Amino acid sequence: MNRVNRRYILTLALVAAAILVVGSLLRPRQITSNDPVPVPGPSQAELSRLARFSQRRSIDMMNEYFGAVAGDANSHIVRLPSLNRSGLVWEPGLVLTVRTEWRFPDAATLETQTGDVGVAATAAGPHLPIAALRMSDVEGVAAVLRRQAALLEPGAWTVALWRRDRELRFTPAHFLGVAPIQCEEQPVDELLSSVTWSREMAGGGLFDLDGRLVAAILPCGDRFVAADVDSVEMLLRQGQTLEGRLLSRYGLRFDRLTEAEQLHFKSGPAVIVREVWDSYLADVAGLVPGDLLLAINAEPIVTLDPLEPLVTSTGFDKFDVAVLRGDTVVVVQLPTDPSGTSTASSSRSAPGLVWEPQATGHLISAVVPGSQADLAGIRADDRLLRVDGVKLEELTQVQTVFTPDREVSTFIELERRGRRWGVLLPANKNPEPVDE
Repeated sequence: MNRVNRRYILTLALVAAAILVVGSLLRPRQITSNDPVPVPGPSQAELSRLARFSQRRSIDMMNEYFGAVAGDANSHIVRLPSLNRSGLVWEPGLVLTVRTEWRFPDAATLETQTGDVGVAATAAGPHLPIAALRMSDVEGVAAVLRRQAALLEPGAWTVALWRRDRELRFTPAHFLGVAPIQCEEQPVDELLSSVTWSREMAGGGLFDLDGRLVAAILPCGDRFVAADVDSVEMLLRQGQTLEGRLLSRYGLRFDRLTEAEQLHFKSGPAVIVREVWDSYLADVAGLVPGDLLLAINAEPIVTLDPLEPLVTSTGFDKFDVAVLRGDTVVVVQLPTDPSGTSTASSSRSAPGLVWEPQATGHLISAVVPGSQADLAGIRADDRLLRVDGVKLEELTQVQTVFTPDREVSTFIELERRGRRWGVLLPANKNPEPVDE
């Protein structure tokens, strides 16, 4: 028994000694002042919070940067309070804005950093999506430097600028490329971007990061686009042509008779009134699409060349214009100064309110693609007003114009958003119908 106890006690002693040795080896050693202090690693939650903080700081820095770019271009953007839109100082003394209505006001106010300045509308007719405003020299504005969009790399940052409620607004946008499009009758090159343009931005511009203008924000049908500076320059040049100036002053477009129209009107070479805009001087004088121009101030007219005096002569307050309407010679007095007529107020009945003219004619609901009507430029929502100078009262009369067995040509007058124009539908036994 004693021998067993001694062996048991010896075993316990050996086990205890082994525990002490192992414990001594595993015991953390005392940290001295020369040893580095271990730092516990961050948790996953802390890592996520740090990532969000870094991203937010990066975004804040980007906003500060784009804000600085916008501030540098501040002097190029003005506000037109009476029109509720922005404008670009295109060149010294010339502000470029947009036309979102067919009848542009004869005058507007311009808001700069130094106050309001009265300006007058010039240089663009109702057929263009832009309007140019002449202004006197004022402080706080500067003409833009321009850059062609072709020099931008896809993916480059740009900054859109416009004014609202006396404040400069901006948004960064990625440049994605350029695409040719058709805005009504005008071909333009659109800058594709990561931003969708809105009416609020209309009249503003798209700038590169060096503060150079690459596009102006313009209306295009039912949407707004960023048209590159070359397209805008082309529109301005078009507004300075004889056709553009006639449309700007009179709301009037002349054209040469085509050979088919000469046969239809039983006429030789002549000039036709192709287009008249509501409430402009030509409309007030009584000219209508389809009138054949005979003479101006008793001077016979057979080409477009003698029409230059209509926009250059300063010694006349009106022109006597003789036209052939059907079988009747009509003489109308075409005034040269809109301030002396009711054009500015014909569609106004109260300050600040502009009433659209009451709709007339027959609404065209659809046009068959590839039909004569489609090729003639007729579109859905156009209104058919007259056929060969005759106002049609009944729908059955309208249907005969587009009947499949029509064997004679027909000159029709149509209206679209304030614009009335005439077009010849040639004889065709099998035209496609236009839905009414």
